[in-house]
Amino acid sequence: MCRTFILLLSLFAAVNASAQQPIDSLKSIVDSTLAEKPKFQQQPGLALAASKIFFSEKPWSISGFGEFNYVPVQQNVSADLGDLELYYSGLYRYATFFGYRLSDKFIWNSEFQIEFLHDRDGNSKHEIVLEAFVDYLFADYLKARLGFYPLTIGYVNNNDEPVMFYSVNRSEVERLITPSTWIEFGTMFYGNISKDWSYALGFSQGLNSRHFLGGSWIRQGREIRLDVPKSIAVNPQINYHGVSNLTLSASGYYGNSGQGEKVAVNGQDEEIKGRINLTTAYAKYDWRNFRLIALGTYGTLGDTEKIYQQTEQENAGSGQVLGRRTYGYLFELGNDILPYLRKGDSSTKQRKSSFLFDPEEMKLSLFGRYERLNTHRGVQQSLMALPRTESNMRITTLGVNFNTRENIVLKANYQYRKSLSMENGKPVSNIVETGLGFIF
Repeated sequence: MCRTFILLLSLFAAVNASAQQPIDSLKSIVDSTLAEKPKFQQQPGLALAASKIFFSEKPWSISGFGEFNYVPVQQNVSADLGDLELYYSGLYRYATFFGYRLSDKFIWNSEFQIEFLHDRDGNSKHEIVLEAFVDYLFADYLKARLGFYPLTIGYVNNNDEPVMFYSVNRSEVERLITPSTWIEFGTMFYGNISKDWSYALGFSQGLNSRHFLGGSWIRQGREIRLDVPKSIAVNPQINYHGVSNLTLSASGYYGNSGQGEKVAVNGQDEEIKGRINLTTAYAKYDWRNFRLIALGTYGTLGDTEKIYQQTEQENAGSGQVLGRRTYGYLFELGNDILPYLRKGDSSTKQRKSSFLFDPEEMKLSLFGRYERLNTHRGVQQSLMALPRTESNMRITTLGVNFNTRENIVLKANYQYRKSLSMENGKPVSNIVETGLGFIF
């Protein structure tokens, strides 16, 4: 979209500069505009399109991404899990970022995201997400960010644009245990300790336990709100880049989720703390045409008995049994096989690129991922006999990505899902997913 807009502006300027300008001069302008390739670089804590303003030669930037996904109607899956990716048929998500360089030190960045969802029952829903923050670039070792921003936790939350992960939907481990698309209001400090080490340290307003669901643990507690926080959550991250093409990262989230609410215990009102301790780590290694990611996460949640009472009031008598302990891990391997198919073909560099295709940037990647997660690894003894919805699964995903150019990808994958829950057999349906994604 942005390249098309630039092209139209170029043509308009050329025509108005001189009505007699030769046709071949106009062709030259068009060719040079199309020949320019977007330069995608990444600012800590942000994905590629969201980082554009930090590397723009202009004082402003417009960027964004889009996803258009389709999943055939699934049977025997439960909406009670709070897991949209299990029961939608069509998902359309579009985001636009506007950035402005206020000065050499201050940068404004904002996002407007709208999502349309068609579920398997034919219902339509939509959701709007707003994000805005200011960065202060004091020095390489110390930068600051203030506002509504993505937390620096796990892998996908800061790499959430569709060209940055293989599968049509984000992995279950990083949606249900480490809830991706996790934005909070707060402030963070980040920078490079040395050429091999970097860090981030954030302070934010915390989740809201009132909206927790058993099957998705703390995911539904994410809120984009601006108020006086009842408590402060801490979000540290440390990264190692000392080996070429290798990233090692460890991060966490530690804070209360009760937001000062109280419930009656033995006839007296007691405050809900809902303490969350969530730790995650990953390793990412790129070798030739291969990409390997290994990730693990472990979390604990306090006051689950009180949260049961709180959610019982919120949901008209339907209380949520939350896991006191939860964990998840995954291993993912992908390989771009296109160079092997092109072996001996010397004509690639001679082929012309276009808005949708670039022979030099094309990729055809096959990937596989194994996940294991359990939202109820440990349950409070007093809640054990109560009915609950849990996500205790093994998931194997096999798929393919076709990048027509660096910023456009077509995706398809098959998921074999095995529920290990003794409480409920859902989800047991295997899933075929297809999608289209782009950034600009």
